[in-house]
Parts: sequence; structure tokens; C-alpha cells
Amino acid sequence: MKLINQFTIWYLGISIIVLLIGGVLIFYKLESEIDFEQGKELERQLDNYARRMEFMENPARLKKDRLEIRELPLEAAQIPFQVNDTLAWHEPLEQVERQVKAGRSYLINGKHYYMSTYNIMIESDDITETVVQTMVAIFLLLLIFIVVTSRLVSKKILQPFHQSLTKINGFTFKENAPLEFEPSRIEEFEKLHEFLRKMSLRLLSDYKIVKEFSENLSHEIQTPIAITSGKLELLLNSPINDQQAKWIAAAYQSTQKMSKTVHSLATLAKLENQEFEGNQRLDLSQLIHQSIAGYEELIAIKNIRLHSNIAPEVHIEMHPNMAEMLVDNLLSNAIKHNQNPGYIDIVVSQNHLTIRNSGSQPKTDVAEFLERFKKGNPSSDSIGLGLSIVQQICRIHGFTLDYQFSEGEHRIRIELQD
Repeated sequence: MKLINQFTIWYLGISIIVLLIGGVLIFYKLESEIDFEQGKELERQLDNYARRMEFMENPARLKKDRLEIRELPLEAAQIPFQVNDTLAWHEPLEQVERQVKAGRSYLINGKHYYMSTYNIMIESDDITETVVQTMVAIFLLLLIFIVVTSRLVSKKILQPFHQSLTKINGFTFKENAPLEFEPSRIEEFEKLHEFLRKMSLRLLSDYKIVKEFSENLSHEIQTPIAITSGKLELLLNSPINDQQAKWIAAAYQSTQKMSKTVHSLATLAKLENQEFEGNQRLDLSQLIHQSIAGYEELIAIKNIRLHSNIAPEVHIEMHPNMAEMLVDNLLSNAIKHNQNPGYIDIVVSQNHLTIRNSGSQPKTDVAEFLERFKKGNPSSDSIGLGLSIVQQICRIHGFTLDYQFSEGEHRIRIELQD
């Protein structure tokens, strides 16, 4: 979910809570205020009637529909102003309604009178309906206001954040330049920019150190390996006995394995650092046919039956070297981890590449095969980096790699994406 949507949801949630609390408070305050004002109005009417009675000889002429006048004994205690609810006939509505009734006693011209009057009461249901309608209208207006203004304001406020994301996404080690951001008036963004700038400088420095170390190490190791391999080849061609030949052959194989390991690790480092540039539109079908042709003799020697169903002109966007590494590692892995006799089945379509081959049950969890130096058979001469290279190439190009083993068959399926 986008940050701006999170802000909007939180604003609306808080607004709903505030409106609910405010609605309850408004209801009780409005009800109290209406009751108070109704009482004051009825008291004012009674006082007005009392003043008029002072100038009238017959108070009975003052009686109206909603006014009651009752004479009390002169010695009776005065009744203070009081308000209560009552039921009375309401002429305009032609029905009995709850009404508010107010009354008090007055001493007028030496006589004691009790006067009362009443008026229709505004019921709680009417107040509730009014409050709810008002709150709903306010909420709808607030909803429109929040959605519109939050997007406009957030777009302005979060503009430096989106610019920072763009720069971070575009950061690469190849440019050898630290992250630089536009100045912002928001203090938190400035702190974030300063942290990211320092972090990018540190990453570039660490990357340079690691890259130089890897290149130097690869160069320094490959040179003595090449010299050692050359000397061992000379010894193999010299007059030696069988035991010496076995020792020399074992040493020669070890140097070759070490050379492959160093080369594969250097390749993985380049892949992880995205040092391969210049993707091209390649014909995967043709590339696989060429790779199969290069392995025909080895396939025949290992007594492997090869079956292929390769759709023509399956094109992908890849660096040529990476595409070649992908296909060669997949095919060599299928040959190396096969049986005698065995089979390899290759299927290529516009959407996927699948390689199935016979093989023995792995001695480790197949989920670990994509990790470095993980092998199905620890005693094999494989260095355990082939599938790691394949996985890294797939990750760079957005391909989905799936590896499974079932009933004596290894299966690697790569979902190709344009």
C-alpha cells in the first residue's frame, strides 16, 4: 500500500472516531440547551401573564388553550418555578404528544394564583436524527476534503521522498559516484539524505576494496595454477611409473578444479555487481542448439540419450556472455549429474525453458542446491557453483527458477519473461 493511502486511511479513521465522540457530546449538549431554553421561554411567558393579570379585574378572561390559572389559599406556601414532562393534546397534530409543562405561583392584587403553561417537547429521537444527519453530512464533506487535500498536500510534501527513491533505484557501482539529493526544507528528509550519501560513499569504498582484492586474488592464484598445471603436464609426459602417474594426475585434477572455482567465483562476483552491460535480443533456440552440438561427444561417451523439443526463434533480451553461461551451466549440470545409461530432455517454448535428466537421489535437500558450494553428492568432483550462477542470472533478468527432484529425475524449469 502506498504511503499516501496510509495517510488517508489514518486521517479518515481518526475523523470517524472524533465525529462519533463529537456527535454524542453535541447530542447531550443540544438536548440540555433545548430543555433550558424551553424552560426559560415558558417562565418568561408566565411572568408576562402575571403582569397582565395585575391590571385585570377578572383573571379568567386571560385563560388560553395552553394556560391554566388556579387560585390558591392566600396562606398557602408559594410554589417555585418547576418544569416537568406531561402528555397533552396537540391541536395542529391532532394527537396526544409529550410536552414540557412549567408552572409557579404568584401573589397578585392580594390573591394567590398558581399558573402553568406547556409547549410541545422536542424529543430525543428528533435530536438524534438531526445530529446524525449533520454528522453524516460533515463526514462526507470531510471525506472529500481529506482525499483531495491529502493527495495534493502529500504529493507536495513527499516530492523529495519520491525523488530520493528515484535516485536510490538508479544508484550503481559502475558510475562510481555517491548519491546526491536535492535540498529539502524538511529536516527529516535532510537527515535521511545525509545518511544515504554517507552510506553510498561507504558502499563505494567497500566495493572498490573488494573488487580490487578479488581481481588481484584471481590474478595471483591463476598464475601459479597455470604454472603448476604446466609442470604437471610435463611430468605426465615424462618417463614415470604408474603410481607416480596417479599422483601427478590427481594433483593436475586438483589444480584444474581450483582454476574453475576461482573463475566461477569471479563470475558470480561480476553478476552480483551487475558488471555485464549491453543486453541484446538473442535467439535462445539457436544458442541451445549450438551448446548441444558442443557437448555431443561427451553425451555419447556417457551413454546419455538426448531428446529436445525446441521451439524456433525464442528470443530473449540478455547479455550474450550471460546467455551463454546460463545455457552451458544448465546443460553441463544435466550431463555431470546423470546416470549411465541416462537421458536428458530439453523443452523450450516462448514462455519457459525446461531441462529434465535422470540422476541419483541427492544426499542433501534440493532446496539447498541453489546455494554456493552445495552438491547433491559431496564426493563428486563438482565445485557446486553452477546452479548458483544460473540462479543469479535468472534473478538479474527477472526469470523464475524452479528446481525439483522426483522419482529419479532432476527437473529445472525457468519461466521466461519479456
